[in-house]
Amino acid sequence: MKKKTLLLMALSSLLVWGSFPATVGMANSALDKINKEISEIRKKKEAQKQQIKEINNQIGTVKKKRAELENELMAIDLRRNETQTKIDKLEVAIADTTKKAVEAQEQLDEAQERVAKREAMLKTRLKSMYERGNVSYLEVLLGSASFGDFLTRLDSIQLILEQDMRILEDNVKDKQLVEEKKKEVEQHLATYEKQFAEAESLKAELDQQFKQSTVVKAALLEQESQLHEIEAEEEQRLLELANLESSKVAEASRLASVSSYKGGRLGVPLPQGSFRISSGFGMRTDPFTGKSAGHNGLDMAAPKGTDIYAAEDGIVVFASYSQGFGNTVMIKHNEQITTLYGHIREGGIKVSVGQAVKKGQKVAEVGSTGRSTGNHLHFTVYKNGTAVDPTPYIK
Repeated sequence: MKKKTLLLMALSSLLVWGSFPATVGMANSALDKINKEISEIRKKKEAQKQQIKEINNQIGTVKKKRAELENELMAIDLRRNETQTKIDKLEVAIADTTKKAVEAQEQLDEAQERVAKREAMLKTRLKSMYERGNVSYLEVLLGSASFGDFLTRLDSIQLILEQDMRILEDNVKDKQLVEEKKKEVEQHLATYEKQFAEAESLKAELDQQFKQSTVVKAALLEQESQLHEIEAEEEQRLLELANLESSKVAEASRLASVSSYKGGRLGVPLPQGSFRISSGFGMRTDPFTGKSAGHNGLDMAAPKGTDIYAAEDGIVVFASYSQGFGNTVMIKHNEQITTLYGHIREGGIKVSVGQAVKKGQKVAEVGSTGRSTGNHLHFTVYKNGTAVDPTPYIK
């Protein structure tokens, strides 16, 4: 009887010890498989991050071109202003010269009228002399009745000669004056008209350049917008990979008997009294584009270096740089809830992927890396892979 009992105990021991290595071996095999899958996912994540980095570089190039174009547009505007000022001055000068031309024309008309009157007077005298016959001034003098008559006639002849000479001299002066005025006015007008035409041509050229630059600027804005959309899609793919990795890490942690978050409310990720909410969840005016855009978390403004705490127990599934959020930590708390902590300062990540953390444990420090305008924590709660308002989840 004792022999049978001892035999049964021995057989039981063999069965127990025989089955245990098989169970452990199966668990180790599953864990190895999951670890390989995690390794592949991480490779894809790195490739995805590189893709996002390249897109971000393209966005940077577009922004640089847009900034250069803005400077070019400003320079064109300044040149247009200078050209318009020059045109305005030329218009005033042309108007002044035109006024002078009108005055010169009036002087010309008056001079021509004086010349016409003098010529008419001379013609009348010539006609009178012709009608009286060919009488010379000498015959007039010799026909004097007395010496006194001779002197009188001599004075009259001298007066006539002097008058005729003055008429001829005045005519010559008036004609010269008219010619000079005409040339002067025509020269000024020709100069101003040429300058005016050149200024108008330059202005038209600058207007054309401005229009072309505006078109290019619009195209660059459109390209930048499209790149941002692609960047958002790539970041969504990165999030999907992070979620996939987190599920694998969680499974690996379960197999390795690592405890995880069982549920409940989330803790505030910053020390009480150290922060203020600078931007809430939902639609807001984007600080970079100035356009209305969605905001998938809470922005909690705090001094640089402020401690960031895990909102609940969980497994770190991402601890690296992400375009947009900058230095980022993501913690998987259960199958539904994942939290994200963004804009962490340079060297401020204090955990690594796969690490188990406790609620309230320091995981990072506040900074302003990535797409940020100042020191703050961007805190997002993902429920089943979708960003939700963190407010109801924290206390």
